[in-house]
Amino acid sequence: MKVTLSGFNLENAENPVRTPEVLTAAYARVSRSEKSLSQLRADARTNVEKARRSNESIVYDMGHASIAEHAFFNLDLEDVSRLALEELEKHRLASYTEKSQRYVKLDADWHRPAEWVEQGAALSRLQDAAVALYRDLLAAGVEPEDARYYLPLSMTGQVGLSCNARTAEHLILRLAASPLAEARELSRLVFENLKPVVPSLIRYVEPSAWCRREEAATWTLLASEEGELEENVSYAGRPLGRLDLCTAPDDWDAHVLAHAAVRSGAPFAAALAGARALSPEGRAEVFWRLVDGMTVHDPAPRPFEHVHLTWEWVLSAAAFAQLKRHRLAGITTAAYDPRLGFTHPAAVASPAFFDRARSLVALAEETSTRVPGPAGTYALLSGHRRRLTWTANLRELVHFSRLREDSHAQWDIRAFAAALSTTVRAHAPLTGALLAGKDSWSGGMP
Repeated sequence: MKVTLSGFNLENAENPVRTPEVLTAAYARVSRSEKSLSQLRADARTNVEKARRSNESIVYDMGHASIAEHAFFNLDLEDVSRLALEELEKHRLASYTEKSQRYVKLDADWHRPAEWVEQGAALSRLQDAAVALYRDLLAAGVEPEDARYYLPLSMTGQVGLSCNARTAEHLILRLAASPLAEARELSRLVFENLKPVVPSLIRYVEPSAWCRREEAATWTLLASEEGELEENVSYAGRPLGRLDLCTAPDDWDAHVLAHAAVRSGAPFAAALAGARALSPEGRAEVFWRLVDGMTVHDPAPRPFEHVHLTWEWVLSAAAFAQLKRHRLAGITTAAYDPRLGFTHPAAVASPAFFDRARSLVALAEETSTRVPGPAGTYALLSGHRRRLTWTANLRELVHFSRLREDSHAQWDIRAFAAALSTTVRAHAPLTGALLAGKDSWSGGMP
């Protein structure tokens, strides 16, 4: 594993102070000083230690932690497993660009978990079998996008990470509380890269007992399915998992119209009553005035944010890799659970490969039991599934649909997006009319 600090703000190109702490110290005094910003930065540069003491006082003693958000970093993370990258990417206020599995080097891109020291040979056998199937699938014309469903979560990747100091401190803290040794090592390396650069802004990184318990909660599977899982999402005749609407307000379209009326000064209660009293034709007229002129690249109006929907998903690791990128949604995940089934791509359904694929899945599940606890998950494959709940507002759902129902979207998540849109249209026909991939949305009143 390798973590490299690849860039951060320099205050003065001719005489650089190699820490963004002088910037945060200057910004911290904007509200109480008659000096200009350039003067405040010049003052901070003359005495870095004083700037650091100021940061510590303002950020930690006074509690103005937002000051730390002005210090920004770019980190290169290499040779980190897919499983640990999921732990990292739970932190929503950072930005990530991850290497696609289509470009991995199968002879080298594997993590050797510390927890697998005694069972390393078993994991290596699984990885060798997965690589053999993967290569044979490619040779038979199966796309890498489909063949990767049979690669273990111990496969490594690399990611470009950008975040501010406030998020970095939180990220370091939570990774340090992870039950995975690899995640804790990642925490240490990020800390060692950032602490020398911003010692006044990275302080609280020792997790509490509560934090450790919270991070471990995701990995403790107690409940089981009663009988065989009934799947309601499919693609090309293959079952993919489940998507169910859990909670939502009544009359979603009326809520959107009411919040839009608030922008004109209307009290919400009266606006909601008025929206509910409109005829279907009247609602449609008001709604389409609200979105008239939208293009496929425009976000939905702000009033859409007030309607929150909660969904329960059962989906593959491959589909979750797409879902996790929608970081403004609320997400609560359970650990990967072989009892939830496996998502086999339709392209692997041929007699020549399907029995072999199922044998590899069985081997992965048997191998995963050799190491108890969370680290056993390294042996599961990208087609294995997890359960989660996902809360997103209607504005986010419009964005989600634009990306994930588009013909360029990965087929697994695209099938889930289509199922989601179908449910929304059943409850909110006006809002639902905006849900479509970028390639098929025409805009305007239908």
